[in-house]
This record gives sequence, structure tokens and C-alpha cells, in this order.
Amino acid sequence: MPDLSALFLRSNPRVFATGRLIKGLYYSERPNGLHAMAAFYMACDQLLERKPFLMMDFRSSAFFLDGDRDGCADATGALALPEIDPADFAPAVEGAEQLCTEDLIGHRQRNGLAAAPY
Repeated sequence: MPDLSALFLRSNPRVFATGRLIKGLYYSERPNGLHAMAAFYMACDQLLERKPFLMMDFRSSAFFLDGDRDGCADATGALALPEIDPADFAPAVEGAEQLCTEDLIGHRQRNGLAAAPY
């Protein structure tokens, strides 16, 4: 998966909703620049997974899918339009439907979920 550390985070990483959802975080090359990348994470009950399952590079229209969420891209490609709907990729993500089925938050945190800082 592409390294986001050189980019500026442009969206709030906090998850306010309960239940299972997809959270997109947008990054740019400059503090006030256009969005260069988007990283999409699975979230459950206000906890965001540590690694994104999907990334989109708006500069090249390339996407990177990490279906097993191990930090390495399992599939890459280019989209005809410079936009992406992460819900289209969710069926390829292993275990996404079981993300919110565990009973203990501590157990979910050990499985890769963590509260995002403000």
C-alpha cells in the first residue's frame, strides 16, 4: 500500500457513528492543496481499523486494494474516472461482515481496531 506519511491529512479521523461503516480519510501534498490520495478504513462502533483496505491516488486514478488488510496491496488498477466508491470493493475484503460481531471492545482492539485521536 502507498505510504501516506509524506502527505497532509485533510479530514478528521474520528468516527462518530456506531455500527459498521467505511470511513474515508483524504490527504494532500500541501496543507491547503487538492486531495491527492484517499484511504478507506473499516470502522465499528467509533473504532477505526489501523490499516486501510482501499486507497485511491487521485493524481493517477490508481487504486490499491488490501483485501486481507495486512498492509500489502492484493490488487491494483486504474479507474476511468478520478473517483471511487469504496462500497464497490467491500465484498473483496475478508471478514468485513464480521467486523462488529465481537462482544468486547478490547478484543476488537487486539484485532486491529483502535480509537482515532482528535
